[in-house]
Amino acid sequence: MHLSFDLYPGYLRAFELKQSTREATRLKYDIHAMRNYDYRTENGQRIGPFPQVRAEGSLELEFLKANAPSPIRKLKLKHIRSWSTWTGQDHASKQTITADVDYAANAQGSPGHWNLSYQSDPILPVKSYRYDALGPMEQQGSRRGNTIEIRTTASRQIRHYQAKHATTSLYTLIERLHSGAVETGPVDYLDDLSMFRPGLELTPLPKQSIEIEGREETLHGFALVGPAILPLYFWQNVHNHVLAVIGRNVAYTLTDIEH
Repeated sequence: MHLSFDLYPGYLRAFELKQSTREATRLKYDIHAMRNYDYRTENGQRIGPFPQVRAEGSLELEFLKANAPSPIRKLKLKHIRSWSTWTGQDHASKQTITADVDYAANAQGSPGHWNLSYQSDPILPVKSYRYDALGPMEQQGSRRGNTIEIRTTASRQIRHYQAKHATTSLYTLIERLHSGAVETGPVDYLDDLSMFRPGLELTPLPKQSIEIEGREETLHGFALVGPAILPLYFWQNVHNHVLAVIGRNVAYTLTDIEH
C-alpha cells in the first residue's frame, strides 16, 4: 500500500455520483493532521511511539456553474485550520482563509484573478497562552501571461513572480482533477494563493486497491512534488472524485458533495 495511506485511510468515504463538470458543485473536506506521538503500557511493557492524528479544520470549495464555452471558471473557498498551544490541549487558535477565484479551465486550473482574506482568532477559553486576533488581512492576486502579482492591502506591499510553467493551486487543481482534465508535467504552484513555489512536477501514481467503508475500491492518483514542498498525493475513485489529498503530516478527506 502507498505510504500516504499509513495514517489516514480510516477517514476516506465512498462516493457513487458521477461528476458534473458544468453544474455548480460544493465539495467539503475534513482536515486531519499528525502532530505528536504517544506511548501505552501493555503487559507491563511501555510500547510505542504511536502517531496521534487530530482533527484540525475543514475546507469548503464552491465551484460556480460554468457558462459554456467560457474558458474561465469561478470558485469560492473557505479554508479553516486550528491548533493548540500544546499537542495535548484543546485548540486555542483558528486561522480562516476565504477567497473568490477566477481560474482557467485548462489542465492545471491556472488562477487568473483572486481576492483573499486571512483572519486569525483565539478559541476560548485560552489554556496557557493568549492568542490575539489578527486581521482580516486582504490580498489581491492576478496573473497576466507568465507574470503573477500579489498585493497586500494594509502594507501596500506588491510582490511579482515570473512563472515558467502553467500555474496551479490546491483549490483549483482539485476541481480540475474532479473534471478529469489534469495532465502530468511541470507546474508552478501558488501555496494558499500566497506563496509562489516554482518548478514542481505533477506525476501519476500507481493504482491502489483499498477498502473504503467496507468495500474494495481502486484508486488512481497524482503526486505534486518538487523543491521547497513536501509531496502532496491526490487520490481519486473511478468517478474522478478527489477522495483525499494527503501530505506528510496532513490529510484533506472528502466528506460531502452538493450539486
